[in-house]
Amino acid sequence: MFAQINHMAMNSPNWPMMAKFYEAMFGFKPPSKYNRPANGISVGDGYAGLNINPLRDGYVGGLDHFGMVVENVETVIERARKKFPQASIVKRPSTRPFAQYSAHDPDGNVFDLAQRDFKLDAIYAEQAGKGAEGKVPAQDRYLNKFAIRTPNAEKCADFYAEVFELQYSNKQGEERGWHLTDGRVTLSILPWSIPIFEGMSIKRPGPDHIGVKVENLDIFAAHLKAVGGSNPYVAAMPLGGSPESDVRKELFRRSATGKMQIADPGAVWIDITDE
Repeated sequence: MFAQINHMAMNSPNWPMMAKFYEAMFGFKPPSKYNRPANGISVGDGYAGLNINPLRDGYVGGLDHFGMVVENVETVIERARKKFPQASIVKRPSTRPFAQYSAHDPDGNVFDLAQRDFKLDAIYAEQAGKGAEGKVPAQDRYLNKFAIRTPNAEKCADFYAEVFELQYSNKQGEERGWHLTDGRVTLSILPWSIPIFEGMSIKRPGPDHIGVKVENLDIFAAHLKAVGGSNPYVAAMPLGGSPESDVRKELFRRSATGKMQIADPGAVWIDITDE
């Protein structure tokens, strides 16, 4: 595959505890090296990482962006300039270990970008540990989706398909969005407009939720209950319970592709599936 979705990122004022939630709930592991404890924590499944950054002044908490590695950055830049002049790519500061470039799609949704020979794979693969043949072992639970809600969803979906060669897994259209995959992780592009949020506060366009694949939904549901019961600091945030939160819960359910929807302790939506 020309491009791989290799990380997702969020901002949190309680980033150490958030990392513990993902470690306890899904078995995502922090690296033994590449640690930058003053700058955040990365946990992952060996294929994709979840970067949990401290919430800094002027920024918005919650889900923030995703990142890709590609075979050739110059090819990406050429394709984007040719058909999607609204998109832009800029060089990142050298202090950033996870990306060479920052970019945005035609609607301004931000993502990180790096060339595969930049050796970013080692940062995330090291979290799972490699076998004797240098292969990342299969994980029972892994990141499988990053979802964005945006005004021009179909155009943005075409951008990721044409520029990065992500493949459409299904074209569900305006109601359920457009879904593209790198072969393991899905990028879901969902429609955004104010009428969608009738009965609840308006959510701004941008990152909407992440997805996790688990080995078995019944096993995971029991684990979810056990983890929350043993330590409330790493328990999932409940969905629903009031008229407005019930509307939010239903919106998430309708736009999700998985079987169970939860939120982490920082209120980031997570869509769970075992398929």
